[in-house]
Amino acid sequence: MKHILLLLTISLTLFAQNPRSFAALGDVIYDDVATFEKLKTLPSMQEFSRDIDSYSSEAKKTKEMGFLIDAKDKSVDAKSYLAALRKLSEKHDMIMENSTKRFKEALHDEDGETINAMVEYGVIDTEDYDKELINYYEEFNEDQNLSSLNGFYTKYLTSLVKEKKVELTEAQREQLANEANIKRMRAKNEAKDAKLAKSVKEEQDREKKKVLDEQKKELGIN
Repeated sequence: MKHILLLLTISLTLFAQNPRSFAALGDVIYDDVATFEKLKTLPSMQEFSRDIDSYSSEAKKTKEMGFLIDAKDKSVDAKSYLAALRKLSEKHDMIMENSTKRFKEALHDEDGETINAMVEYGVIDTEDYDKELINYYEEFNEDQNLSSLNGFYTKYLTSLVKEKKVELTEAQREQLANEANIKRMRAKNEAKDAKLAKSVKEEQDREKKKVLDEQKKELGIN
């Protein structure tokens, strides 16, 4: 009976994105793997590519441990899993620290590629560097790809209009208008995507239930 329950539990956890055990710590570690893999492609982050590879590899193995913990598999224990998570958390913080260091250097070196990417990937919180980014955007936007800062800068311009601090230039007014159109189009597309995602999820739920019902039937569970 225990073996049957274990099989069913594993079937359920396969549909989960991350292990449930110690999720408060694990979710951040696992969710940032994809972000770090993107950072690794930046020329400014090549020095840390091995660290990121090591992190990704360990995260994959640890995640498998987490699913076994969720499934009550006695081949692994919770203490070992937690220790692995804490080790990964330290590596995670180090990668973030190095990324922030490279971002600050990019501001000084006028490295728009690194700045744009780190903001786009969510590694950098624009509110922490609002003055620096506003100045950088105004100086280099026409010459560099700073698309990830468009929304941030538009928000800044909107605040100026509301507070009536300055008179906007024609270029700034044009940017506000363009961003407003983009926002409307994006909202429309997001509504379509949400509808499609809901339909896909409903179909996945039906398939998941069908699989579990068939497993119960094969295992003689009512």
